[in-house]
Amino acid sequence: MSHSIEQLIAIDLGNGTTSYIAGAGEIRGSFASLVAPAQSNQGLGGGFTRESFKTKFGSFYIGDDCREDGAAPRSTDSSYYSSDSIKVLFLKVLKEVGQKNPIIVTGLPTEFFKLRRNEFASDLKKWAIEEGYQPASINVLPQYVGPWFDPELLDPEGKVIDPRVVMEGKLGIIDIGQGTTDAGQFVDGKVSSDDKLRWGESSGVSDIHKKLFTQLKQVDALNTILPAKYRLPKDFSLDAQTTEYTMDTWLRKGFIPWRGTKIDIDPISLPARQEFADDVVVRCINTVWGKTDFMAGMVVAGGGAIVLGRKLLQMYINTVIYMAKDPENSIVRGYHRFYVTQNFKEQARMKVAQRG
Repeated sequence: MSHSIEQLIAIDLGNGTTSYIAGAGEIRGSFASLVAPAQSNQGLGGGFTRESFKTKFGSFYIGDDCREDGAAPRSTDSSYYSSDSIKVLFLKVLKEVGQKNPIIVTGLPTEFFKLRRNEFASDLKKWAIEEGYQPASINVLPQYVGPWFDPELLDPEGKVIDPRVVMEGKLGIIDIGQGTTDAGQFVDGKVSSDDKLRWGESSGVSDIHKKLFTQLKQVDALNTILPAKYRLPKDFSLDAQTTEYTMDTWLRKGFIPWRGTKIDIDPISLPARQEFADDVVVRCINTVWGKTDFMAGMVVAGGGAIVLGRKLLQMYINTVIYMAKDPENSIVRGYHRFYVTQNFKEQARMKVAQRG
């Protein structure tokens, strides 16, 4: 049975964000990877209800609506990949795309890839069938492979790179996600298969959120390590609704809302970001490469690339950094491009010609 590009769904089921690209790329979306059971009460006077996602095993709120309300911080270890949360997020993508016989392309962090690949593929297939879908195929890739295939990588000057750039020499990949950090390597366009050149651990942006959240609850101690002009007001204190998820919101927006003003979060969060880099980024580089001086370049991806920032990353990576404007979407774009180039190159060309 022949397959068509219309069946393709690339999905990044990240700890922080779930992203998808379907078909020839014309269908895409993303939402926060947060799930909470839907409440049965009617809300405001019985006339207002929050929209919930209904499955055969329950109804759920999904995404940013859960950030301040109902979604508890969760483990970022391997249990996430067999949890009800990831099941709901996966089914939500299938519902939004609406393809009954999908070709699914997704991935797993390096740390769990070998042990969990077959089990994860089996779970995805089972979950899809239970909800009335009939997957044509399920493909699980090592997560770090995605960013290397991202067609929107930028050079340090902000220009989209020529695809041939990543085909020459030794290039590393560091993907810093919400709950995991992964690394791998390509040499002259071929993935390095040696296990010593792949690395991953359950550390990610959520560690920065936790550290910053703790620091903001101890203002006096935080102020002692900040330059005088960046210190927080002495009467600054967090309210009862502020959580680790709030740190994510503030870091994305670039400021802390305070009494009708905006406090620049960049210098305040620098100690937490630098502590993470000193620990995880240094360990990653030391484990896989020892040093980066002799590499042709480093592809950096994941939401952590934005949180840490190019300026801080350049303190640890001594080669050219290639990073997309929205590195949190590098993985899903890479998954999609990988499968298209391997299986649907001609169909993709025809689609582009029809749209143009």
